[in-house]
Amino acid sequence: MTMVHMLRRAAEPALWFVGLLLIWEGLVRFYDMPAFVLPAPSDFLARLVTDHEKLLHHGLITTRMIAYGFVAGAIPGVILGYLIANFRVCERLLYPLVVFIQGLPKITLAPLMLVWFGFSDFPKVLLTALITFFPVMVDSAAGFKSVDRRLYYLSKSTGASWWQTFRYIQLPSAAPNIFSGFKITIVVAVTVVIVVEWLNSKNGLGYIVLRAMDSSDTALIFATLVVGSTIGVLLSYGVDILARIMMPWHQR
Repeated sequence: MTMVHMLRRAAEPALWFVGLLLIWEGLVRFYDMPAFVLPAPSDFLARLVTDHEKLLHHGLITTRMIAYGFVAGAIPGVILGYLIANFRVCERLLYPLVVFIQGLPKITLAPLMLVWFGFSDFPKVLLTALITFFPVMVDSAAGFKSVDRRLYYLSKSTGASWWQTFRYIQLPSAAPNIFSGFKITIVVAVTVVIVVEWLNSKNGLGYIVLRAMDSSDTALIFATLVVGSTIGVLLSYGVDILARIMMPWHQR
């Protein structure tokens, strides 16, 4: 993909977004909406400049928690997906248990974790890991199950070891599904961390939203949402770039 093509792909959604903001600005000015109800884009975008130090500081804290929780959930998800796809006993014993845990309303566990662990980073990482774990596991299991069975016969006939079979057959075949799960969960992780910070934190973007709600500073809330959305977009693009690096054959 050429640089010009990439810029064109990025320019189109950017133009639509700018157009939406202009319409929003015009409607707020036309109906004279109070700022504490619905601020104009010019108001909350200006807060990105005036409060950039605070937003950058807490945004980096939130990003770090997202990364920790995502890795803590993604790695076990891939491993368990492999076990479920390749061992019938794991599918029978572990999969129902995982589905049961997935069905629990995990966000409601945040107040309970506040009692157990206090205002620490561990509850944010744990809840993010629990929520990101299941989609990665399901996509990984589907990817490992999609391997052509004839390739296993070929690897056995050539005397390939378990690691060689996994490295050169199973993992490349499952990689598109695994990265598909990564792309979904990394965006979900942004929302989870901010919500948990709102419930149980002394820092991060969720903490800023909570403090802004107390002072009815709606413009700061929208500025924080812009920062959170930007983090989600950048992380999603980061996963996409990693997928292109790790799977060059898939791009071709």
